[in-house]
Amino acid sequence: MLYGIIVVLFIVIVALIYYLIYQKNKSSQELLNNRKELIRTIDKNKYYIKENTELKKIIMKYEDDIYSKIDTFDVCGGKVKKEPIYKGKKALIGDYLPISYFNTENVLRSLGFCVDIVPTVEDVVNKIRYGEHYDIIFTNKVYEHGSGEDCLKQLRELKDFNIPIVLHTATKGERDFFVNEIGFNEYIEKPITQENVKIILKRILKQ
Repeated sequence: MLYGIIVVLFIVIVALIYYLIYQKNKSSQELLNNRKELIRTIDKNKYYIKENTELKKIIMKYEDDIYSKIDTFDVCGGKVKKEPIYKGKKALIGDYLPISYFNTENVLRSLGFCVDIVPTVEDVVNKIRYGEHYDIIFTNKVYEHGSGEDCLKQLRELKDFNIPIVLHTATKGERDFFVNEIGFNEYIEKPITQENVKIILKRILKQ
């Protein structure tokens, strides 16, 4: 009787292990198939990234390949030509409104940036805390929970943090306040364009 129970338990445990492995692989594949969702929720999916170390590399390479074949980008209802002068650079955008960050994303991609987008202050901070490297960070002024100032403060509290932070916002004419008083490296009004962001990038990234 005891032997039979042990056998049944062993079978159940083995079946459970195989099921968990199957679910992990299935979830990884689903994330791979939905690369945008992975990139934008990468901190919520750390388990799959950690367990499948090639997943993120594959997704990012695929995204770079896709954008490298595009000659023009949609920006503010019009088209702009690709100017890959910042090819190889990485930008992180903190913004929760697609109607807002799609324009920022397209402008930066048109200039050659590889772009990640996250919706919360916590996600922005965790990207840096967990070892992601970026050349520049664009943070929204307002999040559903928190603010751009919260994001700035938390990032500056991280050890060895030295990435320039740009506040991108619909608030107009307040550069002196946000840069000189609050401490952002730069300030840019939405919607951004190639021309006005290139001025900022040249100053911040020393190019």
